[in-house]
Amino acid sequence: MLVQTKPVLLTLLPHSHPFNLAMRSYLRANQITKGLGTRECFVFREQIYRRHPDLAVSLARYYVRVEKEAGYVYANQQLRKLHKKLTLGPQFHGIYIDSPDEDVKTFAKKKSLAVLKLLGDTSKHQGEKEAIKKVIDLVNDCGLNFPLEAINKASSEEIAGAIARCCDDEWWRRQIRRHQDTVLEHVHIEIGLVNKTKGIYCSNFMVERKRAQHKRNMKTLSLLIAENDLGESLSLLELAKRSTANLVNRRNELMTRISGFEEIAKEQDHVGIFYTLTAPSCFHACLSSNGKHNPRYKGYSPAETQKYLNTLWRRTRAKLKRQDIQPYGVRVVEPHHDGTPHWHLLLFVPKHQEEQLTQIMREYALAKDPNEPGARQHRFKVEHINPNKGSAVGYIAKYIAKNIDGEHVGEDNYGKDAIDSAARIRAWASTWNFRQFQFIGGPSVTVWRESRRLANSEESGALLSKGDPDLLAKIVQAADQGDWRRFVSLCGGPQAPRKAQPLRAFQVVKDTLNKYGELCHKIIGLLYKNAEIVKTRFREWQIKLAPVKSEQMMNECFSIGGANAPPLEFCQ
Repeated sequence: MLVQTKPVLLTLLPHSHPFNLAMRSYLRANQITKGLGTRECFVFREQIYRRHPDLAVSLARYYVRVEKEAGYVYANQQLRKLHKKLTLGPQFHGIYIDSPDEDVKTFAKKKSLAVLKLLGDTSKHQGEKEAIKKVIDLVNDCGLNFPLEAINKASSEEIAGAIARCCDDEWWRRQIRRHQDTVLEHVHIEIGLVNKTKGIYCSNFMVERKRAQHKRNMKTLSLLIAENDLGESLSLLELAKRSTANLVNRRNELMTRISGFEEIAKEQDHVGIFYTLTAPSCFHACLSSNGKHNPRYKGYSPAETQKYLNTLWRRTRAKLKRQDIQPYGVRVVEPHHDGTPHWHLLLFVPKHQEEQLTQIMREYALAKDPNEPGARQHRFKVEHINPNKGSAVGYIAKYIAKNIDGEHVGEDNYGKDAIDSAARIRAWASTWNFRQFQFIGGPSVTVWRESRRLANSEESGALLSKGDPDLLAKIVQAADQGDWRRFVSLCGGPQAPRKAQPLRAFQVVKDTLNKYGELCHKIIGLLYKNAEIVKTRFREWQIKLAPVKSEQMMNECFSIGGANAPPLEFCQ
């Protein structure tokens, strides 16, 4: 008979002490699975609960569910798989995916030093190629990706930069934190903690993790200033608020571009169609009806689902190109209640191509598991935009808003407050590194932004003089007025290939190398008709520390860091 005694420390330490919380979680997990399986099963589970105290209770409940469905042997196998997933490679020696950040920093330092030692020892005796191979193996053994994919085709400078990253403990920390995000969230999905009854769209754990990360990033931005060659300085936090990092600005820019596309479609008598693409049932962890476990689920992560949808769209576009069909519009990626991504596409095409476009998209959308229940009703939906009933902009506006800030939406599809849901969706997109909005056709948004930057600079006066017939002046003027319709038309139309457009972003090599000894590029302006360089950035900026009263606050911000670097591109 197994007898559990309460540890003495539980009575000596405060209830909120980390040790107490971990022990209570571990004991609760043991209580939940008490009596299931053999004594060996108890010992096996106990070891896993001890190693993952924050997840112990949830793992225990998951074990009970699996044991009821398929028996304790299969439950043990599934628990072992989760434990393996939560262990970052055999060389971690007690460091797990859910280990605290201090342990991650210590491990990152050890690994960067291990790479340096390995390079020194191996290159002396076995040569440079063997040393690089061993570094790649060391990184891969930890479940991470070497920072260079096609190493056989890479230049010596690219390889040197990749090796330099592996010698940097900050690089290790960033990679581990990103890996932690995705693995932890996938485990939360697998054990049933991401659905409309528990944590909708994204686990409660990850929402809090991302909220804390955002606060750290805001603190970091508040401690930095951008100073130019004239001695003028601006707070990075204020610059961020004026950029598309500001949710209102981001939503307004998206709506401006969508509205412009619709105006072009009306001019050219094109039709708008709203499509919804959903992955097959095997990609969904939970049932949409009640949030319970989906028996058809095959363990796919949201990243794998997104890869499936991207592949589907790539094949669709290839066939559309062969058929000389060039739709333009916007794609929105958003989560189902269990975190599984699905797509909405608002596309415009000539009327005579509408039926063929829909047929091709349906063909690829139902290529996998076409006969599963509900496939034809739920996997591919088509809604034709009727101008007499409403505009395409009005139709997609709620999808844009509920995936950015939730303003003016009210409730989402599951009856939750849209503003709260939007915060969870942003955490979901950040965790899986999803690009939520992507425009199809039309000029690059970078060209649009650089044109607006030029229009607002003092140096643009001569270019934008009244009555100037020059095409460049007209394009810049359209951008300055926020007229996406005219801007696109002047750039050749929504279906013009990028090579045929009169403007593209122009980059030059920076004067200084980055910390890994690599050449970097920066945008300085626009290239007009592949001949004329038009500068849009006239000042040289440097990022510096702002004067701070509290040294403790500064150390707190920069010692923790984060997987997502502050958005500094607007300061270049």
